[in-house]
Amino acid sequence: MKHIQLILLLGGACLSLNSQAQSFGDFLKNSAVNAARAAVSGNVDRAVTGAIDRAFSGAPEQDQSQAADTAAAAGAPISAIPAAASSAFAAPAPQAAAAPALAAGCKKRLKEDNLLLGARPESFEPAGLWPENAACAVHSFRDFEFKQAREAKHAFREASKIRCHGCEGGYAFDAWGGHGLIKKGGDYSAEFAKLLVALKQGQSVGWKGNKYHVSITKVGEHPIGDTPCNQFHYVLKDGGKQVAQYDGMYCEYARPYISKPTWNEVV
Repeated sequence: MKHIQLILLLGGACLSLNSQAQSFGDFLKNSAVNAARAAVSGNVDRAVTGAIDRAFSGAPEQDQSQAADTAAAAGAPISAIPAAASSAFAAPAPQAAAAPALAAGCKKRLKEDNLLLGARPESFEPAGLWPENAACAVHSFRDFEFKQAREAKHAFREASKIRCHGCEGGYAFDAWGGHGLIKKGGDYSAEFAKLLVALKQGQSVGWKGNKYHVSITKVGEHPIGDTPCNQFHYVLKDGGKQVAQYDGMYCEYARPYISKPTWNEVV
């Protein structure tokens, strides 16, 4: 009886040892698998991190490829590469084209500014009568600028100044003597413009003031864009000596509240 009990105890001990050995083997197996997974994950992280660092230092496409190859060799899918890495390698989005820069001296273009001349044609003379803001888009012909030409006209008028005891301010200007060429009672602005435009190129008109003699010669019929224009040369003389001169111009366009185009003094 004692021998039987001893045999049973030894058999139970063997079964217990076998169970413990199997559990210990499973533990070792699981530990090895976890260690392998950790190694793979660490390789992927290091590969991707290194690729990102190198991408920002100048070789993004090569490093992205290396990161993908490393991840594949380590047994991880390409999708394991973090989104930050993908965005780091992404091509920059195209930028919208910048608006063309305004020419020097031009104001911001408005919707209604549709008149643009550009450079002066070689055939247009005198050159000083071409609009100074011809490179700018404007609303109408009246928006073109002729500052230098008008300054020359102002200097011409001042040079013709004479003393006049019965005049306002005590001065008059011989440059304004053209009124004598117009029929009395007529509209001077309209009639004097018609008189000048009717001249043939090279023809002149003039008058003798209280001191100075003024002559106006037609020198051209050059349009500005689609606007008809005539150019004239003004000379102020004291006896046979030239005192001043300037280039003037009349152009035909419609003024505000007048539908029909008329000839107007521009300079």
